Amino acid sequence: MNGLTFTGAYIDDSLGGNGASIRDQNTGPGAQLTIQNSTFTCNQEGILTGDDNDETITVTNSNFINNGNPDINYFQHGLYVNAGTSLTVSNSLFCGQLIGHDIKSRAQATMVNGNQLYDGAANAALGCSAGSSSLAIDVPNGGRASISGNQIIQGAASQNYKIVDYGEEGLAYGNSSLVVSGNNFSSSGTPSAIAIYDPYCVIAQLSNNTFSGITTIVSPAGCAVFQ
Repeated sequence: MNGLTFTGAYIDDSLGGNGASIRDQNTGPGAQLTIQNSTFTCNQEGILTGDDNDETITVTNSNFINNGNPDINYFQHGLYVNAGTSLTVSNSLFCGQLIGHDIKSRAQATMVNGNQLYDGAANAALGCSAGSSSLAIDVPNGGRASISGNQIIQGAASQNYKIVDYGEEGLAYGNSSLVVSGNNFSSSGTPSAIAIYDPYCVIAQLSNNTFSGITTIVSPAGCAVFQ
């Protein structure tokens, strides 16, 4: 899909509370979802994918602005990849997300490169409200993850002092790895901000990142190599 705008209309929570602009149910070998130059705004969820472990998802040059369900009983995300061979997100904007995460990926490989990610921080010039998001990036089951060249901004409206979570729901893949390079992490108004939470201590490879207002770069301590 290329150059489309998806603007949410009112959807009653009785229908599930997770009304997505794109509800991807692709199945079968070689399944792909490609999003380019598109905008998702004011939806309960931007994109929600299904359970196809063979799918490849690519999002490029797109905007996810002011999405989410304000009801605390529904925890929705800007982009939620429930399974897949890989997710690649590049040169895109995520901001104003309510309650859930900007990006949540259970794919075997997750690449988040060259994006702007606002986690509980507003940017009026971009049309972004502060939202109330919990994380900028969540990779709950591990796998191969590369987070590079992003601007990641956490503000006081975030519901979580962590910015990136990796593997907190358990490692589902035997080849888990985490590379974090060339990012600018900043936090203001959030006490004890943690840039990367890595509870299963997959050794994170960190290089050429900058950190402003961050109390802890990687938690637990000792779970990173700085190059």
